[in-house]
Amino acid sequence: MMKNAKRLLILITQSEWGGAQTYVLQAAMEAKRRNMEVLVAAGGAEELKTRCEQANIPYRELHHVKRSINPLSDLWAIHEIVKRTRDWKPTTSLLISSKMSVIGSIASRIANSPKVVYRIGGWSFLDPVSPLQKFIRRLSERVTCKLKDVIIVQHPGDEQLAKRYRLLPKQDLVVIPNGIHLKQFDAQLLPRDQARTKLGVYEGGPIILTTANFYATKGLMGYLDAIKQTHQRIPDARFHWIGDGGLRPTLERRIRELRLQNVVTLHGKRSDATQLLQAADLFVLPSVKEGMPWALLEAMAASRACIATDVGANRWMLKEAGWIVPPEQQTQLANAIMEALSDPEHAAQLARNARKAIEQRFTADQMWERTFALF
Repeated sequence: MMKNAKRLLILITQSEWGGAQTYVLQAAMEAKRRNMEVLVAAGGAEELKTRCEQANIPYRELHHVKRSINPLSDLWAIHEIVKRTRDWKPTTSLLISSKMSVIGSIASRIANSPKVVYRIGGWSFLDPVSPLQKFIRRLSERVTCKLKDVIIVQHPGDEQLAKRYRLLPKQDLVVIPNGIHLKQFDAQLLPRDQARTKLGVYEGGPIILTTANFYATKGLMGYLDAIKQTHQRIPDARFHWIGDGGLRPTLERRIRELRLQNVVTLHGKRSDATQLLQAADLFVLPSVKEGMPWALLEAMAASRACIATDVGANRWMLKEAGWIVPPEQQTQLANAIMEALSDPEHAAQLARNARKAIEQRFTADQMWERTFALF
C-alpha cells in the first residue's frame, strides 16, 4: 500500500450484471485511472467478477451478502464486511444498492471507515411491493442515513424524496446524473446491418428492442399486453428482449398464452448488448420503477427513438427527445409504439435530440469529476 494513497472500497449486493454493476465497473476503472487503489466487493461471483478481472480490478466475493432479507445471514454479512474493511483500510467506502445501504453503512462505521458515500440507483421503497414492505424499506433508509457522510442521487426527483422523508446524510445530499464516455461508447456500436445479423434478424419489419433484467420492477408482464395490441395493428413488428432473471418462465408462459412466440424473442443475457443497439428502430423501457436507467441512457446515446414510462429519471432524461407514457398503461404504450413506427421521420428527429441530450447533459467526464471530488 502506497503511503497516503487514496483507497476506494466499492460494496454492492449482487454481482449479476445490470445498471448498478455497470456503474461499479466504470467507477473502479475511473479510480484506477486517477491512481487510486480500488477494491470491488460483492455478493456472488457472476459477471461483475468476470469483468473486473478482465479490467485488472481486484475483486472479492462477499459470501454472506444476499439480496433477500435474513437477519442471521445479514449479521454474518455485516461481520464479513467489517473484516474486509478493516483488512483493506479504505479512505472511502462507496455503497451501491439498497441492501448495502443498510448493512454496508453499519459495517463501515463499526470498522471506522473514514468516509462513507452511498450512491442510490433509485429508492427501493418505490418498488412494487406491499405497503408494509415500503414502510420497512423507508424506515431502514431513515435509521441508517446518518451513518453516511454523503448520499448521491441521480436525478432531482430522488433528491426531493430524500428531503421529504428526511433521508439526509451527515454532510451532503448531491445530485450526480449518470453519464457516458461517448468516444468509447461509439466505438462499440455495430452498423445497423451487422447488428441485425448478430441479433439474428433477417426479416424486413421494424425491430423494437428492450434491455432489462427480468424483475417485476421492469414491467415486462404488462408490456406483453401492449405488444399484443401492437401486433394486431402492425403484424410485421418484432420485439427483441435482451436480459434474463427469475421471471423468465412466467414470461415465456404468458408469451405462449398470447400466441406471441413468433413476435417476441428472448435473447437472454448478452455481453454484446450495447453493440446491438443500432439494430433497433425503436427502444422501449416499460418499467414500473427506475432510478436513472443505463439502458435508456445508452439507447439515447446510440441515437435510437425511445419510449419510456414516467418513472424515476425517465421524463427528466428524455424531455422532448422521446415518448413518455404512464406506467402500467398498456394501451397508451401500444399507441406510442404505433405512433413511433408510423412516423419514422419524426422518430428519427427525436432520436437525434436524444443523442444531443447525452452530449450536453450526461457525459462521463461530468459525472466522474463531481463524484471523485467527494472522495
